[in-house]
Amino acid sequence: MSPIIHCVRHGQGFHNVGGGCYTIPDPRLTPTGERQCESLRQGVFFDQSRISLVISSPMSRTLQTASLVFKTALMSTLKSQRIIAFPDAQETSSDLCDIGSDPDTLRRIVEEEKWPVDLSLVRDGWNQKNARSRYSHSNDAIRARARDTRLFLRELLRELVSNGDDDAEIVLVTHGGFLHYLTDDWEDSYRHPGTGWYNCETRAYVFESDFRSSHDEEAWLIETRESRWRRGKDYPMYGKKDQVKLFAAAMERWQGQGLQRPDEADLDLEVG
Repeated sequence: MSPIIHCVRHGQGFHNVGGGCYTIPDPRLTPTGERQCESLRQGVFFDQSRISLVISSPMSRTLQTASLVFKTALMSTLKSQRIIAFPDAQETSSDLCDIGSDPDTLRRIVEEEKWPVDLSLVRDGWNQKNARSRYSHSNDAIRARARDTRLFLRELLRELVSNGDDDAEIVLVTHGGFLHYLTDDWEDSYRHPGTGWYNCETRAYVFESDFRSSHDEEAWLIETRESRWRRGKDYPMYGKKDQVKLFAAAMERWQGQGLQRPDEADLDLEVG
C-alpha cells in the first residue's frame, strides 16, 4: 500500500463562530472545537498505531488540534513524540486571525499549554504577510508554498520508507483555505466561508506519481477512493482542466463571502 498523508482541518476556532470574526489574533479552539477534536480522535483516528509523523501549521488553533486529536500517537507511536510546526502550512489570508504569533510568544504559549511541539522550523518573519514576501496572501505565493509543502511531505515519506517504515502514514493539520491549494481540489470550495472543509474534517491522500521519483516536480496529491467514499463522493477528483474552472468559481464566491481574493492580490502586485 502506498504511504498515506492524512490532511486535517483544525477544529472550530473563536474566529469561526457565527458569521466569522477575522480580527481575533491567532485564535484558539472554542469548547465546540475541542469536542470536535475528541470526536475525531475517537472516530477516524481511534487507531493511531500506523501514524509516523504529525506536522502542523504553527497557528495556535492547529497546534491545539494536533495535540488533542493525536495525543495517543504523540505518547506512544511517534519516534520524536513531537508535532513538527511547519510555517509553509499556515492559512492564506492576511486577516488578523490568520497571522501567527511571534516565535518567542508562540514558544511561551506552547510551554504554558504543554503542547508537544518542535518549533525549530519557526523563525522570525514566518508571520509576516507583506506583499511579495514568501507568506504573502497572493495567489502565486500561496501556490509556491503549497508546492513546497507537498515536496516537504514527500521527502519525509522517503526518509520514513528508507528507514523501513514501508506503510508510513503522515498527518498534516492545517487550514481550510490552504487545503484547497495544497490538494489542488476546488470542488465545493465555498460550502463554508473560504473553504469546502468542515472544522476537524479529515481526508486521505497519496502522491499522484510514485513518491520515490522526482519526475513530478509539483508532487501532486490525489485523494484516495476510500476517503472520497467516506464523504459521499463515488467518483474521482476532478482533473486539472476542471480544477481551473472550479478555482475561478471559488474566487468569485470567496469574494461574495467578503473574503480576500488571492488572485486579485497578484494583480495588485503587478500594478505596484
